[in-house]
Amino acid sequence: MAQNLENEEVMFPELFAFDDDGKVRLVGGYSKEADNWTFPRYMADPVSFSDEIEERMISAEGELHSFTVVRRSMPEFPVPYALALVDFPEGVRVMAQVEVDDPESLKIGETMGVTVGTVKKMKDGKEVKSYKFYPISQSK
Repeated sequence: MAQNLENEEVMFPELFAFDDDGKVRLVGGYSKEADNWTFPRYMADPVSFSDEIEERMISAEGELHSFTVVRRSMPEFPVPYALALVDFPEGVRVMAQVEVDDPESLKIGETMGVTVGTVKKMKDGKEVKSYKFYPISQSK
């Protein structure tokens, strides 16, 4: 479901968008010449070196490749939180925080979706949002 982020502080808003169904999708680059995807979108394809890169949405779901539970971090990143690598069908692997109540409950290989959530809190209490992953089994 699409969120209104108009009055929010958003980190890297160019890296995600809402599709026609309101799902959050990562925005990558696609090279027709090499049939290669990148995330984020590169200025030139690393395989063909072509600079003809299309901006395209990446699949809405991927597979959890790996994760770690972060227990010590800089003050603006409340701990603990999970940091995950998710593999998408297009062949890209993306790292982001995971929106989950219990980081220890994550399972390698489970299906992950993309959402928008708080990634850090500033000293003044303001929340900064960006894309995050969430386990589909704990659907949003």
